[in-house]
Amino acid sequence: KLINCLIHFYKRFNPSLSSKMVEDLKEMVTRLEQQELDCQTGSGTVPVSVYCELLACYLAMDPPDLTQAKYLMQRIPATVKQGEEGAELTKLWAVGRGMWTRDNPAVFAALAGPWSSGVEQIMARLSQGFRDSQKRLVGEAYSTIKLGDMALYLGMGEAEA
Repeated sequence: KLINCLIHFYKRFNPSLSSKMVEDLKEMVTRLEQQELDCQTGSGTVPVSVYCELLACYLAMDPPDLTQAKYLMQRIPATVKQGEEGAELTKLWAVGRGMWTRDNPAVFAALAGPWSSGVEQIMARLSQGFRDSQKRLVGEAYSTIKLGDMALYLGMGEAEA
């Protein structure tokens, strides 16, 4: 009965990023894309922080812009991705890859952090938004569900779910 109550709650619960947050992300994406272009035409070198913030923004969009995230990862030089500074990029892309393949446990594992100060707030927003969208999907798709399955979909332990 508890699971049925939770499902009923999640069906009524329709969270999404507020329009202000979405606009903020769009503005950040525009600014970061321009920064990437300016750096490439100027010095020829784009700071890793720009790539990280841009990738995080693409993933945090509602809905996530996975195509742009994938293209960004393809255009980042391999030396940047493989370098010491590229560790956060790799971790960010693990989130994107999990989202692309719909592998929720991988997404939640990759979202665990820690993150640099430049992407920390964006990833917190993404984490909450992703969990909320999974709650909504579970509520829409199931009338009853095993607690273990629900915990898996939401990236939580059974006690938390």
